[in-house]
Amino acid sequence: MKKKLSVNKWSFDNMPESYDSHLRRSIPLYQESQFFISKISSYFIKDENINYEIGCANGTIIGSLAKEYKNFSNTQFVGIDLSKKLIIEAKKRYKNIKNLNFYSSNASHYKFKKCNLAIIHYVLQFMTDEEKKMLIKSVYNKLIKSGAMIVFEKTLMEDSYSQDIFSGIYNDFKFDNEYSPEEVIKKSLSLRSVMRSSTSENNIELFKSVGFKSVYKFFKWGPFEGYLCVK
Repeated sequence: MKKKLSVNKWSFDNMPESYDSHLRRSIPLYQESQFFISKISSYFIKDENINYEIGCANGTIIGSLAKEYKNFSNTQFVGIDLSKKLIIEAKKRYKNIKNLNFYSSNASHYKFKKCNLAIIHYVLQFMTDEEKKMLIKSVYNKLIKSGAMIVFEKTLMEDSYSQDIFSGIYNDFKFDNEYSPEEVIKKSLSLRSVMRSSTSENNIELFKSVGFKSVYKFFKWGPFEGYLCVK
């Protein structure tokens, strides 16, 4: 009898490597997405209110922004993540940054305060449709007029042909980053009940349905996309 693969439900708490290493090896143009977030954020961060990162993990993105704007005494940066383990790591990494706070919470039920900016970096794909809408609506309601939401997502392609091509290229990317075929297969199996990607069209429809009138798709490589949503 052939030996079956042992598969666990995917979680960022049980990865066999560090979070930062995993994302660099698993997401094409990961560092470029951080660059775009930093530069786009500069148009919306003001010396007032709060700036959120939803799904902040160990705090790399929101921590970098808090450091950059440490002289803004009237604004705060807040990172939210479901993983208590990653929030503990984030608090340790940025314990000396006074304008930055981290909270372990289900973001779809979080009580947001008045904000200028919200960043959601590869997070919605792990949420149910109901949770996605609850979260986006809550963020929209607390954004100031002309405030922004920056979203990166792995999406479903437009048709089976393009899905097949880019799925193959994405596997090549992971192999080039020294993941073994067994590791790639095991992760794919572990994500079956966790990953809930939508099409680009459905994402944009969701953002507009809660009230965002200006939605710009500014980044795309295959299924990986970035959106800027302005209230």
